[in-house]
Amino acid sequence: MRRLLPRLIALPLLSLVAASGPAAPSAPAPSASPATAKPAAATAPAKPSATTPAAPPRKATPSPDSQARPPVAEVVSQLQKSYESISALRARFAQTLSGPMGKRSASGGVALKKPGKMRWDYEKPEKKLFVADGTTLWVYEPEDEQAYKQPLSSSQLPAQVSFLFGRGKLQEEFEIAYYDDQPLGEPGDLVLKLVPKVASAQYRHLLFVVQPKTFLVKETILFDQQGGTNDLVFSSIETNPKSGVDDSRFSFTPPPDTKIISPR
Repeated sequence: MRRLLPRLIALPLLSLVAASGPAAPSAPAPSASPATAKPAAATAPAKPSATTPAAPPRKATPSPDSQARPPVAEVVSQLQKSYESISALRARFAQTLSGPMGKRSASGGVALKKPGKMRWDYEKPEKKLFVADGTTLWVYEPEDEQAYKQPLSSSQLPAQVSFLFGRGKLQEEFEIAYYDDQPLGEPGDLVLKLVPKVASAQYRHLLFVVQPKTFLVKETILFDQQGGTNDLVFSSIETNPKSGVDDSRFSFTPPPDTKIISPR
């Protein structure tokens, strides 16, 4: 199951670094919900009567929900402000990697703290740890008694995760629009599609499911260049917790006899 961690963040080697590790199977981009597909007509439509003029074509009318949505630029601005104001965050996460070979799921807890500190505790289907102290990125696999290690500066954290630290300016880096191709999130959630202005070798585009009252991202979906998807759903999100997040949670010392694997 090592391939679940790889892709999370640094899609390259540890991609969240771990997000690191071998790439998970690629998956086709999700298609429209079957429920929304129009069935094929059993017979050709009847031609209008010679004595009855055909009705003019009806123009599509935006749904009430879409009409009530604020401008995309306003949503992005509020989203940016929200994450720039967060110094620490804790949450539960569920991850699904999809590809031609099927789907793989994992879940656990995550803690983030600026600048650059992250800890992803994978609990299912097996325990794994991905941790970064702002300088070094580790991925520890206790069942295999091995750990991946690389400088954080050399990892390429995709926007799917780096935005949690308030890094970069979304409007400067992406073309952003509402995404209505398939239902995501809950009624009222704002779903954005982010296409990088500069082509990325790691991914084609991202989707953010945004809670409209808090402007927190509840779900992110990354569509990679091989047709795969990496879906992260966050729950029980706690920002700037009163108890704080101790820096010791972001340090890691490999247990004795652990095999250390580092990029050359």
